Amino acid sequence: MDTTTDRTTLRLRLRRRVEWVPVAALVLLVAWGISVAAIVDGPNGIAGGIALSVVGVPVAVIALSCAGHLVRPLGVTVDADGLTVRLPTWPVRTVPWSEMRGVSASSPYILLDCDAPVGKLPRTCRLRAAYRRLAPELERPGGDGLCFETQVFDVEAAELLDAIRQYAPTGLTITDDAGR
Repeated sequence: MDTTTDRTTLRLRLRRRVEWVPVAALVLLVAWGISVAAIVDGPNGIAGGIALSVVGVPVAVIALSCAGHLVRPLGVTVDADGLTVRLPTWPVRTVPWSEMRGVSASSPYILLDCDAPVGKLPRTCRLRAAYRRLAPELERPGGDGLCFETQVFDVEAAELLDAIRQYAPTGLTITDDAGR
């Protein structure tokens, strides 16, 4: 954690037990590249190689996105403007305090209930996708949000909540259901 007088920055690395996912994605990308070369040289020729190349583009995007977490960990900065998220392979985006309805920690999740579009972060990023998946189960209010999973990212709920409490406006509800 990097704390200055005007902001707090957290680097959220992947937990050790999750680091194999980006490595596996890179291995899959290499296997895909070898397959394309083998198909182009094989009986299916150029047409088969082009088809496999097109099908593999999403695989390449996902693999590179996953690998980004190893090279450049997820960054979260909390300041007077709001919560700024720096995804490994996406430009920095800020979710202003005015778009947040509440923050809560419920082991093993830290949930930020927001109004859409959540700082224009991609819908496929882990933070938004996890919120969409878990919100109905956890009976969250409608809308959008972010979910920091403490079993995926190396972050302590108390650390992130303390940073948010330090800079959040007085009307923002912050709860710690885990009792930390």
